[in-house]
Formats: sequence, structure tokens, C-alpha cells
Amino acid sequence: MVGAVVVYNSKIIGEGFHQNYGGPHAEVNAINSVIDKDLLKKSTIYVNLEPCCHYGKTPPCTQLIIDSGIKNVVIGSLDPNPLVAGKGIKLLEDAGISVVSGILEHECLDLNQSFFEQFKAKKLVKFILKWAESEDGFMGKTNYNSAKERELSNDLVKRFVHKLRTETDAIMIGTNTAILDNPILDNRFWFGKPPTALVIDRTLKIPLNSNLFKSNRKVVIFNETKEETFGDIIYSKISFEVPLFWPTVSEKLIELGINSVLLEGGSKTLQTFIDSNLPGEIFRIITPKIWEKGIKAPLLNCNPDERFSLGDNLIEHYTI
Repeated sequence: MVGAVVVYNSKIIGEGFHQNYGGPHAEVNAINSVIDKDLLKKSTIYVNLEPCCHYGKTPPCTQLIIDSGIKNVVIGSLDPNPLVAGKGIKLLEDAGISVVSGILEHECLDLNQSFFEQFKAKKLVKFILKWAESEDGFMGKTNYNSAKERELSNDLVKRFVHKLRTETDAIMIGTNTAILDNPILDNRFWFGKPPTALVIDRTLKIPLNSNLFKSNRKVVIFNETKEETFGDIIYSKISFEVPLFWPTVSEKLIELGINSVLLEGGSKTLQTFIDSNLPGEIFRIITPKIWEKGIKAPLLNCNPDERFSLGDNLIEHYTI
């Protein structure tokens, strides 16, 4: 995810972002959006990722910046791609352009964690855990009286969660969640790419007519029985032995090119990840509903980094 703004005399006169793979880069869209091109020579362009300097799906952005007359470039983070990796900055500097880099670098690295991870020698999957729970600590039931009773979080939170889905490569759930809730696991409440569906189904109990198989997207089923592929359905055979389970899942995900996962349940799946001591983030959604009984939410032994409200739902964010 890359965005850029062109600033003249402390005012933004152009902005753009990389809207789709193979399309114009952020710098191109930002520069093209400037109405008075004469102002570019007195402007600064800010971009969160080092401008590319090679021909790929599009021409190099460094040459466009040079040709535009811009004399100042501010960069958030370097591009780890060996085709760039500092070469973009060097080309700009060789052309007499002033370059400042490392501005808000931590935020820029976090924004594209999955992209940066693929260039590391030892890769780690970024796991984000998310669940909603009632005020009295239950996250689900084995039986519901109505579809409305099943809903814990409000409409604002639904959009927030679907935004999280578009920012990760895949969504993961366990067997019980797939069977009891029969979720679609899509991002219909937010724009963006549909995520891959990941299911932990040790003994292959989930019926193939479940909702998660109905979308036109890849579904990966982690099981202990078979290693096969049928169209968009991938059966991945793994060991379910503790403590090897989650490290094994992580290795398989890297092999599949999946660098970030939103882990949505159920309670047992979430708790085993928390107990594995692997690093991750958690979004715990506390709702005003009182259920009195049901499936208990996971237990946490740490304090949240931050709290914020979306309507009548409280969101707690943890780093583990």
C-alpha cells in the first residue's frame, strides 16, 4: 500500500495512491493530479515507500520525479526489493534532488508488513487475532434462537473487521466456528481484494456445501489426512501435535505465499495461538450484550495497548 502527496508552500497540491496491481504507482497519480505543473519545481513529494527505479508493470517512478522538476523527496521506508533497495534514492540524488528517508519509518514498515516480510531470509507470518464477546465474557453459543441473537458486534465494527480482512492475505477459523456459524468469510462491508479462506479441520468434518466454499476464491484446509488440490480448494496435511502446531501452520502459510492472517476463531483456536507464545496482535471487541451462558471467550494475561469505541462496542488492542 503506497500513497504520495505533493506539497507546495505548506499546501497539498497533488495526491495519489497505488490503486491496483499493474496500475500507475502512487507517485504517478500524485504528480498527474497537480493542476499547475509549473509549481512542481518548487514542491516536495512525500511517499511512504522508496520510488521504484526499474521497469516492471510500469515505468520507473524515479525518472518521472526527475523529469517533473521536483527537487525534494521525503521517503518513509526503503524498498527491500533487490531491484530497488536504495538504488531509487541514489538515482534521485545523482540527479541533484534532495532526499530525506526514514520519516515515520516504523509506521511505514507496519503498513506493509506482509510485503517487507517476503524479502527476509527468515520469514514470519503476521497473525492478527480478532473476536467479539458479550459483556459477561461469551463469544458464541452452540445454538441460537435467531440470526439476530448470533450478532454480537454492531454495524460500525463489522465494517472495521472487514477493513482488517482486506488488509491481510487470509482469514482463518477453526472447525467448530465453520460448522456452528457457517460464515462466508468475505469482505462485503469494505472495498478491496477478497482474502483467502483458511480452515483448521483436523478430521475433515466441514461439509463442502458450507458458505465459505461458495465464493470464487482460494480455500486452504489444514488437516491431518491428505495433501491434495481440487480447483480452488487446497488440502494441506500438517501435524497437530502441540507445541509444533502453530509453527508448522506458519511454515505452510509462507510456502503458500501468505504473509498475514486474520485469525477469527473459534475460542479454542484463538486460545491455542495465545498459549503458543508466537507474536501477534489482538483486537478484542466487547459488546453490551448479556448472554449468561455459551462458549467462553479466550483468556488474556496482559493489558491492552489502547482502547477505543465504535458505537456501543469497545475495542481493545493488544500486542502479544
